[in-house]
Amino acid sequence: MVLLVSNQPFDSAQGREPVERPSVSSQIHGDMALVPAGEFTMGTPEGTDGLPDERPERRVYLGTFLIDRFEVTNRSYAAFVEATGHRTPTNTKPSVTLWNNGGPLPGIEDHPVVNVSWTDADAFCRWAGKRLPTEAEWEKAARGTDGRRYPWGAEWDIAKANSASYWAGRTVEFQSSADWDAFWLKGDGARLSREKGVNGEVLTLPVGSFPNGASPYGLLDMAGNAAEWVADWYDPNYYKSAPLSDPPGPSRGAIKAMRGGSWLKPAVSLRTTDRDWGVMDSRPSGTGFRCAKDAH
Repeated sequence: MVLLVSNQPFDSAQGREPVERPSVSSQIHGDMALVPAGEFTMGTPEGTDGLPDERPERRVYLGTFLIDRFEVTNRSYAAFVEATGHRTPTNTKPSVTLWNNGGPLPGIEDHPVVNVSWTDADAFCRWAGKRLPTEAEWEKAARGTDGRRYPWGAEWDIAKANSASYWAGRTVEFQSSADWDAFWLKGDGARLSREKGVNGEVLTLPVGSFPNGASPYGLLDMAGNAAEWVADWYDPNYYKSAPLSDPPGPSRGAIKAMRGGSWLKPAVSLRTTDRDWGVMDSRPSGTGFRCAKDAH
């Protein structure tokens, strides 16, 4: 069922209330949420719509840690580039590159930085005196200790995350991958990208645009907007043998894990347990990151 009306995506005054976004200094050096030590449920049980790489469901203990409340923005990443001379975000497709002349295009300073690789994200976090979160830390920060399917609760809500379902105005899920492809390639999604997307393509929004979609610890955009690189190597079978206390991720691998889904993805990919992956030096238009830090 498509609820798109007047050529506009679904919107909600409650879901899109303005928030105070972080300054460069606060995002780099502070504005982090404390996630207290304790157990949480990680993964999904057998017999649900979770994917095989999310099983088995386990009770995992994590020590206390800090994690950024917001995804790293173009504004903050520009400060990193200026300070270090690090390469700017780019995409293999020039039209999807959102930076020009060493800085982000005007108007997207508070959008999450995308077109960054895992190595770029790791370098930023190290520069800021932080690190990328582990998969386990990311999942606990997203779902809390009550096993939430989405950061805000059990039920999908298009007013609480920037996603394909949001742009399509669908209160119910896409019926198939073919349905989702058709929306982006030939349907309303393709038109909306041209009309509303940055560079006529990328539909990120300012970080924190959906305050009612916050996680139990007050983190914004843990579902949608940009998917997020995490520290771990990706292994679809890791849960079968991972330690139940502060799992560090596999000791080696070929690809890195991502979490959270993006503006491109349907609701099923924005679940707190969903796992994705990418080649370390790939720089997708739907992937960014946030940093974490040990609590002392």
